[in-house]
Amino acid sequence: MGKRATDEWAARHGAEVRRDVGAETLTTFRGGGRAERVYLPRSAEDAAELIGLCRAEEEEPYVLGGGSKTIVADGEVMRPVISTDLMRAVEVVVMSDEGVTVRAECGARLSDVARRAADCGCGGLEFLAGVPASVGGAVHMNAGAFGQQTADHVVEIEVLNPVSGEIERKSRAQTDFGYRRGAEGFVCAVTFFLPAMSGEERASRRERFLAWRRSRQPRLPSCGSVFKRGAAPAGALIEDAGLKGVRLGGAEISRVHAGFIVNAGGASAADFFALAELAARRVEELFGERLQKEFEILADDLPF
Repeated sequence: MGKRATDEWAARHGAEVRRDVGAETLTTFRGGGRAERVYLPRSAEDAAELIGLCRAEEEEPYVLGGGSKTIVADGEVMRPVISTDLMRAVEVVVMSDEGVTVRAECGARLSDVARRAADCGCGGLEFLAGVPASVGGAVHMNAGAFGQQTADHVVEIEVLNPVSGEIERKSRAQTDFGYRRGAEGFVCAVTFFLPAMSGEERASRRERFLAWRRSRQPRLPSCGSVFKRGAAPAGALIEDAGLKGVRLGGAEISRVHAGFIVNAGGASAADFFALAELAARRVEELFGERLQKEFEILADDLPF
């Protein structure tokens, strides 16, 4: 009944359902398996109801944003996927001389929020320029760079309570933010405060951060950084272990930055996992550092 119940719900609520969707569409790594069904609800309330229905049928759905930190296991994944791609509204809540308060749905891209803030003469998210993340994903992972993090600008988070099924509001102080650690569960929407900033300063900051990424990060498809930073940068440890440029199948430890595994052509999830395991094992053997993965896996059971 589970599949039929969710499909009937989608038909009643105008949620789009896509079948047999490949990793090349779902993720920025563009390699791996296929999702048997992907639901695209149009509001946080509909998404919350759909998640509850999946769980009632003993299926744990995977909530997918921009796909920049997700690897899809090879083969056909039967676990239902809920995509936030149609939940992209961004609205200005309050404007003042100090800055602007913006509420964004989870599927909105960070670039959408930055653009809306810029229209109001404000900025602050330039450090994430060029990062293909959704608002929900960025807050879930507390995306950061250059000594800054998404949490710095969060005012309030709307998150689904997994027990009651209700959408609750939590302040930044009520959320246990840390390095690559953000809000748990399904982030429905986020309210940000972004300070007043001149157009010249915004442009200068954005171009500086983009130039750094273009010169030091690979252009080939990837899921972003594979491992979290520990006592030393993971990429530096992997390079020191002599693994930069090592290739298995269609996946390669990037020749530009060893902290990335790129899809050099036809990479499978198995190729990616094998390289990630190799890097983690070699770094621990040589340096005693146990690397912690930064990506998530869309699978029926975890392969890594």
